[in-house]
Amino acid sequence: MKRLNNLYYSKRIKELLAELQTAGTTLVVAPMGYGKTLAVQYFLQEQERCGKKVLRQSIYGAGAEAFWQGVCHSWQNTELGAALLQQSLPADANAKTLVLELFRQLLPQEPVYWFIDDLHLLESSEAIDFLFALSKAGFADLHLLLVSRGQIFDGSRLLELGRKVFCLDKHDLALQRDELAEYSSRCGLQLTAQQLDALHEACEGWFSVTYLNFLNYDRYQRFCLDTGSVYEMIANVLLRPLPSEQQRLLLLMGQPEEFTPEQVAYAYGTSCRESVGRLLECNAFIIRLANGRLRCHHMLKQATRHAFGLLPEAEQQMYFRRLGQWYAQQKEYEEALDWLYRGRDFDGLLAAVQQLRDWSMHPQHRQHLFDWLCECPPEILWQYPQAVLIIMRRMFSLNMVPEMLQVKEWYVTALERNTALSQRERDNYYGELEVILSFLAFNSITGMSEHHRRAYKLLSGAPQTLSKQGIWTFGAPSVLGLYLRTGCSLRQTVEDMQECMPPYYLLSGWHGAGAAELTEAEALLLQGRIDEMDMTLQKAYYQAEKHGQECITICCDFLEMQRNLFRGVYSSKAEAYSRHQWQLQPWKQSMLLNSADMCAGFYYALLGKPEYIPSWLTDGNGQQPSVLYPARPCRNYISAQCLLAQGQYTELLVRWSDWEQECRPYSNFLCLLYLQVQRAAAFAGRGDVTSCRASLKQALAMAEADKLVLPLAQNIALLRPYLEQEAQGEYSAAAAAALHLGQQMEAGRGQIMSARFAEAGLQELTEQELQIAQLAAARHTNREIAQRLSLSEGTIKQYLNKIFAKLQIDAAAKNKRHQLERFFSNS
Repeated sequence: MKRLNNLYYSKRIKELLAELQTAGTTLVVAPMGYGKTLAVQYFLQEQERCGKKVLRQSIYGAGAEAFWQGVCHSWQNTELGAALLQQSLPADANAKTLVLELFRQLLPQEPVYWFIDDLHLLESSEAIDFLFALSKAGFADLHLLLVSRGQIFDGSRLLELGRKVFCLDKHDLALQRDELAEYSSRCGLQLTAQQLDALHEACEGWFSVTYLNFLNYDRYQRFCLDTGSVYEMIANVLLRPLPSEQQRLLLLMGQPEEFTPEQVAYAYGTSCRESVGRLLECNAFIIRLANGRLRCHHMLKQATRHAFGLLPEAEQQMYFRRLGQWYAQQKEYEEALDWLYRGRDFDGLLAAVQQLRDWSMHPQHRQHLFDWLCECPPEILWQYPQAVLIIMRRMFSLNMVPEMLQVKEWYVTALERNTALSQRERDNYYGELEVILSFLAFNSITGMSEHHRRAYKLLSGAPQTLSKQGIWTFGAPSVLGLYLRTGCSLRQTVEDMQECMPPYYLLSGWHGAGAAELTEAEALLLQGRIDEMDMTLQKAYYQAEKHGQECITICCDFLEMQRNLFRGVYSSKAEAYSRHQWQLQPWKQSMLLNSADMCAGFYYALLGKPEYIPSWLTDGNGQQPSVLYPARPCRNYISAQCLLAQGQYTELLVRWSDWEQECRPYSNFLCLLYLQVQRAAAFAGRGDVTSCRASLKQALAMAEADKLVLPLAQNIALLRPYLEQEAQGEYSAAAAAALHLGQQMEAGRGQIMSARFAEAGLQELTEQELQIAQLAAARHTNREIAQRLSLSEGTIKQYLNKIFAKLQIDAAAKNKRHQLERFFSNS
């Protein structure tokens, strides 16, 4: 009796698969048709029989978003899965750290085998980076099984993983001569030694081609050893010999990535359960998945899709339409969209869109988003204003603003033409439109507020386009860095924020709570009014924490860190931020970890401790962690301050033009001011007096009207002599105020350094340096120290410069010996 569809695993293969139980990560890499998936599935079924937990994920597209959706789906119904749903695919070091911490904390306390198939279809470097990081972490109970036609990790990464990874390739999976003989015997074929030799030589152990030859031999008593294409073999052996009905059914099975027998019968249009059953029984290229669905092997899928493309266009559209309708009936609306579009069923497509209020969108939908509406007959479009609204919302998030504005006109027309809407429904739709249009007014506080107020009057409930969980600051640690648009407008900006935020709170459920108070506190800090900002800062803290707005709390911490420098108080929050030991729970947004890095980096740059600055803030390799586009100007001026602290003046000047241009689209005046001050400081650091004075004059002109002296004061170490000159000139008031505030900051910084870092700094001194430092702290002159130690005054001066550097005492400060005296009194 022939048993051609029986699966065969040799003793050698079974022994190799047993190694997967002890491997943290297994890479199975071989060309198509070598039985990679079947071998891993066989191993996993054995584990399931032993009660082990098995997760399966298949890659069906190249995009990162689809991959991450698959990750979340794999871990659904677990605590880890719920946490992963709150994240996106980690694209930077902070995000990876957060997601790995989720795995560490929330992995089930039992062995888990996570199988990811067809990784060769994935074109996302971020996804591969994530899998590598997960493999490198080496969680004891997590076994990753990664299958691909091509290389997954490069050679250097394989070396780095070492014994954490186990590899199988085509040579391990290929049938050997004796295994081919045993396989043919188990299938019920009686082959001669010569036939086995010829088959093994022609197929080279290629499992799928061997199977096709067995089918052909059983039917025609001959092998297909001279075929030029495996796809032609599939067509000749599996497709063309079938009756017409079964041919169509097999073509339909090859269209979806996964399918059910009921789905195929629905798409075919008549009762054909028996024909479907016969196809499944006699075709080993159709694989039954753990979720109960089926999938065609890639070779069969490609062959059937080629044949399907030769059908008349009207017939193809009919089948596409039925497939889309099937997904819609199953409430798999995202899957339905592309099929309905290909089937030209715009009624069904827009009806499906209306079910997708929280639509994450597959990557392929972005390409067709505008086409759907352009090609939809107007009389259909006008019946679905809610669908048009949802598409328009997605267009904004995809930066398709010109298309979005065109769709706005269609949306308004749809509302006016749809006579079935009640006035309340119509008002709600117009209210949602106002919310969407408000984003186009960023960063005009009053412009956005006009839309918010209109939306509030129109809506009968909370808008669907706003989420309290969204990051109100876009990841920036400074509100005025986002919203201060011009000079001479600081007071007006504060008043606008105080007036416009309360209506927005009512509309959004307190999204961004504390921002109004925070804006006033930041304005006071920028003007150097340190003692006046405490009350408003505490109010901002209270509102943000009361309403769960972590992004506003981070901005409050950013101000507190800067304020405490003037008071000589070391910021424990900065230390916690730099180590990511802070209040945010690990399933919150990873972008806020980058915000925390910016806070800590800026603080330690001002403190003069560049070794504590997160490296990504000064790396120029383009691999920077993500913040949303509106927050990039804030990130840039923080990076510039970090470069100054490291003495990388040339690097700052090289990048300055790009940074300056990124402030222009949204008129980020405060960020421009910081960059202009930092440019002057960089020129000063390079000794370029002329350029420093020119840049400093521009900065003073920008700062004077609103008395924004903080950026100047924070760079006093490099700008002091130039500010002293300007204090006698055109911008004397701003220069004098910056000098006064800068002296306060230097004094506070000195107190922190002596109190916090004195002991560590003293331990770095050599015995000779310590002796000289003690004499200098006792107010001995360089000459007196030189005479006592039998050294020259020049040598003593060189020693003292080294000592000041080791103790982090500003070489430009006038009271260096006083700071040195404090070091010894505090240590």
